[in-house]
Amino acid sequence: MNEDTEARLNMMKREIDALQVAVTGVSRPWYRNIATWVSIIALLFSFGTTYVSYHRADAQDVANMRQELRTLLQRLSALPKENVRVLKEYENDPASRTAIAGLVNQENSFVGRSAADLARRLGPGNVSPAEYLAIAQGLQNSYDLLGANEFYENALAANPGFNTHISSLRLLADLRFIQGAPQAGRDIYRKSLDVFSEYPEYDAFTKTQTNVMTELAWAFSEANMGFFDEANDHIQRAERYVAHLPDTDGVGLLRSSITQLRDKVAAAAQAPASGMGKGQVVPSSLVPAASPIGP
Repeated sequence: MNEDTEARLNMMKREIDALQVAVTGVSRPWYRNIATWVSIIALLFSFGTTYVSYHRADAQDVANMRQELRTLLQRLSALPKENVRVLKEYENDPASRTAIAGLVNQENSFVGRSAADLARRLGPGNVSPAEYLAIAQGLQNSYDLLGANEFYENALAANPGFNTHISSLRLLADLRFIQGAPQAGRDIYRKSLDVFSEYPEYDAFTKTQTNVMTELAWAFSEANMGFFDEANDHIQRAERYVAHLPDTDGVGLLRSSITQLRDKVAAAAQAPASGMGKGQVVPSSLVPAASPIGP
């Protein structure tokens, strides 16, 4: 064998060895390939960072919307007070009073609907029962009864505490009267009187005081729709509750509230038009739902 032939054979051997190594590498399982694992880890890391970024952005969006909602609710709670001030300040100037009160009502409608839209976008768990309740009252102040009903129901479904629970029940009951469903309103008022079955930890005075206010709210709803006999029945029930309480300043205020509402109902019963009407001036503690804003 000459040198040239031997050199060619050696070259062919090296090529065969190289091909064998290449074939062995290709046939190696993927899970033994370091490059494959590096690619998989890089892909998982990319997914992880994308999820974290999305979660942070979503949380920031929720925080921003909640801040905007709080700002709207602060304004919403201030508008009824401004309306009362306008009514008092322009008591002797009906034209100005009507114009300014109309502007207040227009703002209330805008703010209330904006707050409702935000709450719907935030969804359950991101809006508190008290916030749902405030939105419902704002919508009712602007005569959006369907929207008010939605948010009263939301407040009750959001596991509210005692104060929000009893307030939502009373307000929803009064709303049923306004919507022309007095029997449904009465059923909800009965639930209000039974609310302490869910809160047995409260003392007897708190329970009695709360039931007195519920009876007065019920009486107002009945009288507001022209059911004066039923209204007087609930005023009498409130009086029976108070009769068993000791003479204190707080009880004195309850008795004063009962007297005011009794006189109001008696005057309304003698008026040509039935019902007290939401435009009447009634003690704020007796009104179960905020009176619509306006003149």
